[in-house]
Amino acid sequence: MSEAVELALSGSNLTADVPFSVALRVAGVVHALRPAAGERGDLARLVADVCARANVQPDQLTAIRLDLGPGSYTGLRVAVTFVRFLQRFAAVRVQAVDSLAWLAARAGTGSDRVFALLDARRDRFHRGVFARDPHGVLQPLLPSAALPLADALAELRAGDRCVLPAALATQLAPELQARGVTSVPAAALLAEELFAADLPFTSPPAEELLPRYLMGSYVDP
Repeated sequence: MSEAVELALSGSNLTADVPFSVALRVAGVVHALRPAAGERGDLARLVADVCARANVQPDQLTAIRLDLGPGSYTGLRVAVTFVRFLQRFAAVRVQAVDSLAWLAARAGTGSDRVFALLDARRDRFHRGVFARDPHGVLQPLLPSAALPLADALAELRAGDRCVLPAALATQLAPELQARGVTSVPAAALLAEELFAADLPFTSPPAEELLPRYLMGSYVDP
């Protein structure tokens, strides 16, 4: 098989729908899998199953896309470890993206600035601030950080779009409306969306491929 065989996977579970999701793109056709409702899921099994569905072998993978967090501690650790193993023992190109940029992509177009907001717990909230470059790719305007909610909300401007998980959108709806901010509730954020062309991917070497957890050092900006 000479064409690109691209795998996308996620363990961040940003919108609390599924612990893992995977997608495989071969010759422009995307095959996607996630665990059944209520199941924890096995990432390695999902990858094997999606490869079987597309009639390819795992050693035919040419590229992998994943989000690095913030997100689920366990899910990110499993996903990043899995990818680092493949990166070490196979000739595969790895592309990684900040999960907040992935979340922000749900805003679509029509706003100069897009916020992504995620509960970091312990009275902190992850926030990312993005705008689209001339090619339509989301680029960070500020380094992603975890802040007290009041500090994160103070950065919002009228006309911004704020993408956040649906439950958090309900919680913050009055505050966002008062600030003239459009709330974009997000659900079912799955790995096949990592094939979108507007995400700011990087290609880190194996030793720099590290997850950003909901808690830990990433909480301190």
